[in-house]
Amino acid sequence: MKKSRIAALSLLVVAAAVAWLWFSNPLNSLVKAAIEKFGSEMIQAQVSVGRVALSPTDGQGSLSGLSVGNPKGFETDHAFRAGHIELALEPASLAEDVILIHRIHIESPDISYEKNDGGTNFDAIQRNVESYLGASKKQAGKDAPKKMIIESLVIRNAKVNYNDMLDLKLPDIELRNIGKKNGGATSAQVTRAIIAELNTRLAIALAKTAAIGAVGGVAVGVGMGIKSLFGK
Repeated sequence: MKKSRIAALSLLVVAAAVAWLWFSNPLNSLVKAAIEKFGSEMIQAQVSVGRVALSPTDGQGSLSGLSVGNPKGFETDHAFRAGHIELALEPASLAEDVILIHRIHIESPDISYEKNDGGTNFDAIQRNVESYLGASKKQAGKDAPKKMIIESLVIRNAKVNYNDMLDLKLPDIELRNIGKKNGGATSAQVTRAIIAELNTRLAIALAKTAAIGAVGGVAVGVGMGIKSLFGK
């Protein structure tokens, strides 16, 4: 009887240790703080994360409540929101110069695609990231920034609204081996790759929607918006 109690107590201690490592380990707080701080600096708008749960033992984890705000001059309160993001990385690489991320899976994000006189919100975000990259190169010191390689980044079933007037269909996106060619990419370089791809896909989706509307004799206003968007 005594042995069974000891075994049960041991299991309880192990379970508590695993729970602490999963939910309360310092790595989660560090990742959350880094995303919010550097993400906000890069795009010049608020980036927030509700929660990070990353296992330091097997590298499996998730982010929840990711919200990417809009730069100044845009009305919608966010450009990109994702309720849940799954990720998997190589735990041993956390101690190396290049972190190997096997998979990032973003399911059903909510995207607000907005246009004003200066272009779209994703144009502005892309410019801000490019500006950040230029400044970071000039300020680069002896300590090289941490780099990463992302083997697969997938965005599926995105919900896109354009100027609060129509919904766009965005095909699923998969980027492979980000940073691999150059032996790793900084967080800013990874952000640039993702934003550039999203920006291109959003512009194509808007153009296709306008073309279909024009052929069907509807959405004339949208067609005019497309002409304005591309300066035609």
